[in-house]
Amino acid sequence: MEKTMYLKRVVSRTFFCDTPMTEADFKKGRRLFIAEGCCANGIATLTTGAFLSGYISFLGADDSINGLIGSIPVLLCALQMFSSIVLENIRQKKFLIAGFALIHRLLLAAVFFVPLYVRDSGVRLASVIGLYAFAHCFGAFIGTGTGNWMLNLVPDHIRGSFLGKKDAFAFAFTTVLSLIMGRVMDWFRFSGMEQTGFLVVGFVVFIIAGSDFMCLSSIKEPESTPHPQKLRAAIFEPLADREYRKVMMVYMFWNLALQIAGPFFSVYMVTGLHLDYTYITFLGLISSIVRVVASYVWGRLADATSWLKVSRLSMGLLGLVHASWLFMTPETCYVMQPVLQAISGAAWGGISISVFNLQYHYAPTDKRVLYVSANSSYAGLCGFLATMLGASLLKLIPSFEILGMPVTGMQVLFLLSGGLILGCVFHMRKLS
Repeated sequence: MEKTMYLKRVVSRTFFCDTPMTEADFKKGRRLFIAEGCCANGIATLTTGAFLSGYISFLGADDSINGLIGSIPVLLCALQMFSSIVLENIRQKKFLIAGFALIHRLLLAAVFFVPLYVRDSGVRLASVIGLYAFAHCFGAFIGTGTGNWMLNLVPDHIRGSFLGKKDAFAFAFTTVLSLIMGRVMDWFRFSGMEQTGFLVVGFVVFIIAGSDFMCLSSIKEPESTPHPQKLRAAIFEPLADREYRKVMMVYMFWNLALQIAGPFFSVYMVTGLHLDYTYITFLGLISSIVRVVASYVWGRLADATSWLKVSRLSMGLLGLVHASWLFMTPETCYVMQPVLQAISGAAWGGISISVFNLQYHYAPTDKRVLYVSANSSYAGLCGFLATMLGASLLKLIPSFEILGMPVTGMQVLFLLSGGLILGCVFHMRKLS
């Protein structure tokens, strides 16, 4: 009985805070969110991009299926619309967020252990897809709540600098992690033990998931007032807001432009350009170094000017990068890749912090979770439909030559994505 009561007190002190937060608590929370961002980005790096594409290809999926699997997290953003109803009806959200985050990351680790238990190739691939989707159900459910919790710890006047610093630390960590794991994967692949390499990846994800949970459970949550919501309000109220509807249209346009080709970049690097993991992670190093510096610069610019200006400039830069992939071939990639990866890193340094913050900036303070959840849901659905369109176009667009240069369907998708992103930048003029 005494042990049970002691356990209850420990859980209560860890997840439920009934005393007002001090300035020291706010500072500690911001530091821990930087550490949590490192863990979360590390897990994302090992369970998306080249690592995921290589794993899915190893299991026997073709390029179209590979790209669609990579877009599953985008589709499941639709769950955020329903999660806002739950999160807005409770006063303390930390227990739910930390618990779901742990389940999310542990399930992602489990994805790499499926071949140990399932022998049939078709059932194995289906099991991996199902488990991967189930994992991201938990991640999507708490996405907006986690972002709002973090922003409640950061005053407006330092938000740009903080997000830039958080992004810089996260990508410094993931760069080192991806370099090490890329080298490990190449060693196992060249030794004929690729499956063992993916088991190592799964084990590393498992370890980082525990660290991430420790960070989240150590952050105090500011007191908040519940705002009970109904499903109808979650679906239609943000759309009925004339000003925020403009924001939602921009985000849907952005997801269409990005996701029509986004999941296929890593697929093309693995199956089209036949690059090894070590070289891919070396390219990631270039991108991350530039992104670390750029995040700080973009953050300071946002504090001095506006999030909208940073969004338009950084998105425009990415649009040019995507369009340039039309000329990416096995013959040109070793010259073009380092340059485009550096420019892409500079662009994403601004996009990651501005696109994240812009949706919160335009939402009413007392309804941020509701509005941002709806925005993420509609944008996610649009992004997944865009990937389905891209996968369909991939099967329809024939390979051809331009002045002797071979062009595949994926390269055409990259050009289309770049053009649409530039169109989105032009469309953002409607925001003020």
